[in-house]
Amino acid sequence: EQPLVVVGTRSAVFVPLKSLGLVVLDEEHDSSYKQESPMPCYHARDLAMDRVQRCGGRLVLGSATPSLDSWIQLENGGRLTLARLRQRISRQPLPPVHVVDMRQELQAGHRKLISRPLMERLAALPEHGEQAVVLVPRRGYSPFLGCRSCGEVVMCPHCDVAMTVHRGRGGHQWLRCHWCDHRAEMGSRCSHCGSTAFKPFGAGTQRVMELLSEELKELRLLRFDRDSTGGRDGHRRLLARFAAGEADVLIGTQMLAKGMDLPRVTLAAVLAADGLLHRPDLRAAEQALQLLLQLAGRAGRGERPGQVLVQTYSPDHPVIRHLVDGRYEAFLAEEMALRREAALVPFSRACLLRLSGESATATATAASVLTEQIRPLCQEQGWLVIGPAPAPVARVAGRSRWQLLLHGPSGAALPLPPGQSLWANLPREVALAVDPDPLNL
Repeated sequence: EQPLVVVGTRSAVFVPLKSLGLVVLDEEHDSSYKQESPMPCYHARDLAMDRVQRCGGRLVLGSATPSLDSWIQLENGGRLTLARLRQRISRQPLPPVHVVDMRQELQAGHRKLISRPLMERLAALPEHGEQAVVLVPRRGYSPFLGCRSCGEVVMCPHCDVAMTVHRGRGGHQWLRCHWCDHRAEMGSRCSHCGSTAFKPFGAGTQRVMELLSEELKELRLLRFDRDSTGGRDGHRRLLARFAAGEADVLIGTQMLAKGMDLPRVTLAAVLAADGLLHRPDLRAAEQALQLLLQLAGRAGRGERPGQVLVQTYSPDHPVIRHLVDGRYEAFLAEEMALRREAALVPFSRACLLRLSGESATATATAASVLTEQIRPLCQEQGWLVIGPAPAPVARVAGRSRWQLLLHGPSGAALPLPPGQSLWANLPREVALAVDPDPLNL
């Protein structure tokens, strides 16, 4: 007998159900719906739309912070219609947002990572029986290990990324690559200039835990990131401990903003919003505001009112401005106008061709050959070819990475030859992945 309801991850969109009546994508803005590797690279939202058009049924996209890609489909008789939920399920108002200008903290002589207003608010939690969630951009102890004398940063030998400092019990520190999981011991001197001014920079979840436990000894802390939630049901077990009142503060990465319902949480705090605001990505502002608004939604879900506290050096940034006024639709209108004027996604279409191989020379040559193969077809169909160029992270796990970005008219078919001909002229040791409508640009 056929099931009535199927609950699954993005691949559930392929389940071969007959008489499909309804498809629901909850938190439709979430980047997890996009598969980037391995091929096929697809977006579950686009496939769900296509499936209900072919097979009948209805599609519901749910989100408090819809993606711009979905929002523009409300225009001019697009494929979507809008239904607004005008209040929270609990009927509580949205929590007010308080911005801490870290420039003023610095001028006042306060040089610590955790601002005075946040410290005061956290210190008052236990006596009121309340809880807080604190967002830290990175896991680990410190984002990188560097030399204050010559500026050298310890990089992963297999990837073009800085090694992250981790700290174990007893204070032992080591280095770990979050891309290929390579691990190494920490040295006390810079291998480049020999200086002993060699120390971790920045703060990850582990370092914030340490700082808070030093400053506020009575606070009970729990860490919520990929390192602390390993194993089967790791996420659920850790959240159950927090919900049961085993800790006052949950310190975590972006995982914190996922739809958790914790009634005793009255404070949601962001330690370093600037790392989210200034990423070199077309969707950086959109994704930052989505994350911050989703995190804000964790506070004040019970009977007690909530508050959001954001530490930043850029209090006038449009994302912070719209976080404070809570007008997400106004942000979408501004962002839409900017993208339309510049003919950027989603008012155009993109496709990313990713090549990787153990030999940097062979990979670069294959990228050049591929470019010349597809250039005539791209020109014929009005697409622009950008590259080939090294990928933003040019080496991962010892493999060199190059890419080609194709940019063309909105809604147009991809200007690629049919079948396997794209792969026909590639050396055996070079892999190629085609990612239509990539999320990271």
